[in-house]
Amino acid sequence: MKFLVIGNSTRGIVCSAKRAGHKVFSIDNFCDVDLKLCANAASPLENVTEGMIYELALTFGEIDGVILGTGFERLKFKNVLGNRIEVSEEVNDKLKLAKKLQALGIPHPETEELSKAGGLKFPLMIKPRCGSGGMRNYTVHHDDELAAIQSRPDAREFIAQEFVEGVPCSASLIGTGEKASVIALNEQLIGIPSLTRLPFAYCGNVTPFITQFKNEMIEYSEQIALEFGLMGSNGVDLIQTEKGVVVIEVNPRFQGSLDTVELSCGINVFDAHVRSFSGELPKPGQHKRFAVRNILYADKSIRVNERLFNRLIKCMKRQRAADIPEKGWTAREDEPLSTLLETGGTREMALEKVEKSARYIRGLTEV
Repeated sequence: MKFLVIGNSTRGIVCSAKRAGHKVFSIDNFCDVDLKLCANAASPLENVTEGMIYELALTFGEIDGVILGTGFERLKFKNVLGNRIEVSEEVNDKLKLAKKLQALGIPHPETEELSKAGGLKFPLMIKPRCGSGGMRNYTVHHDDELAAIQSRPDAREFIAQEFVEGVPCSASLIGTGEKASVIALNEQLIGIPSLTRLPFAYCGNVTPFITQFKNEMIEYSEQIALEFGLMGSNGVDLIQTEKGVVVIEVNPRFQGSLDTVELSCGINVFDAHVRSFSGELPKPGQHKRFAVRNILYADKSIRVNERLFNRLIKCMKRQRAADIPEKGWTAREDEPLSTLLETGGTREMALEKVEKSARYIRGLTEV
């Protein structure tokens, strides 16, 4: 079959589709080396209007299905394999989601419009009402900090949420709209100082996530999937506290955990996504190894020189790196530079290996 994937960064989805035996085309912002190796053809999104996206799509010929990434869910194609627009909008709206989860009796932080945040207890997490990936999240600890954010011109774009201490984690699931199956539980790596300077930036995953609250994570995630009628690959973000798990957000699309889920469980997520639209669900995931994904962010403007490029290509060929930028490309400050991948028999073994790789690559950017 032939698929078109449109998103900010599509490499993971595109390469999963190729491994599943499909022809796949892409429109994204990065057009990384490994994306172009996997895709039958790829076009950049730079300076492209919505109308131009439809024109670009036509250049790929007849397509069996279109996959839409974050921020592109409102594009109108006749053969989108994903959640309906109204479902994505409801789930992406963190204020509406909070009210829905409260009605369902699912643990969730207290959430209010930024203008009504005075009734919540500090500290507070301030985040965009829709989207972000943690890039625009802030914590505030007293009234003066809150007032400063409330006075910003873009204040209406944000919500305030009770800050929950604990271990960030997620559930990756496949849904048919009427039933759902959790294929993996993942630990989320957020704001890791060796990878990013941004305190709440998404930095990758560890799969599996071993937790005493496994049953609760699965129960809440499948309940959410059925309530919203989620279809295909979706994710539920949670925080594990000492008392249990709290649902934070729902991602009605492919997630960044795709790499570690496939490496750990041996499942092809794209294949499971496609089959779900025929009513077929995979069996719950069984991990074979621990897999870690680290996203390395630029701590300054970094130009990919020949030495750095060659090292990343070498790692990519050994399946230890992904999202490889072209030689000469410049990663701006606080932008993702590349992705590092490792597996191991234990969480500690896999983390040790990927942290060593991250230190080495970081060293190459400091020369």
